[in-house]
Amino acid sequence: MIQYLQLKKQFDSVAMQEEVSRLAANWWKEHYNKAHYQGSWSVIPLRAAGGDPGNIYSIHISANQTLRYEDTPLLKDCPIIQSALDFFECEKTSVRLMKLNAGAVIKEHTDQDMHFEEGEARFHIPVITNDLVDFFIEEEKIPMKEGECWYLNLSMRHRVTNSGATDRIHLVIDCIVNDWIKHLFETATALRKDTDRDRIEGRQMSLDEKKKMIVQLRELNTPVANELADKMEAENI
Repeated sequence: MIQYLQLKKQFDSVAMQEEVSRLAANWWKEHYNKAHYQGSWSVIPLRAAGGDPGNIYSIHISANQTLRYEDTPLLKDCPIIQSALDFFECEKTSVRLMKLNAGAVIKEHTDQDMHFEEGEARFHIPVITNDLVDFFIEEEKIPMKEGECWYLNLSMRHRVTNSGATDRIHLVIDCIVNDWIKHLFETATALRKDTDRDRIEGRQMSLDEKKKMIVQLRELNTPVANELADKMEAENI
């Protein structure tokens, strides 16, 4: 089971920030599951059931096959974000901007069935973040930067703390797994972790590609990245 996967894709977070700043403040709605957080954690739906911008609920398709997710009117005012969504050649269900205010905490919890192996994949694109945002899955910190794209298996235990002085905003995209996503995961060469083993996809890389990958892993400087780099170097590449 895949725990996380960083796509080798960079989005224009600065342009996204400008679009987000133009959205009216009253569109932000506090997350409905108040038992899961302290402080302010709020949502703007860009795709929602029935296309209702006031509907902040994200319900898995597996739980309700009759749901129809549609763009909300707010997405029309966000062409840069729309172009980011167009990258994903699959059916999108819920798409939300999710803001964790400075000083807020999302408590440890799990989102049942929200993972690739069960047919639904959730991607996070940090639009605004800071170095004091800590996002943990199974007690491992995920080093997400602005404009990056990460698949996260949120059926596993996860929690978030924003100890910074600025709010954190992610674009969160829920997708139905299709052949395009399967191919994307199979060919991804960025950082990846499975629960049974850590690995980098594309192990049959050329020598130069492997050396570049080790440099990238060292730059990430996380425990998992350094362990993978050590393993690759130990393979006499």
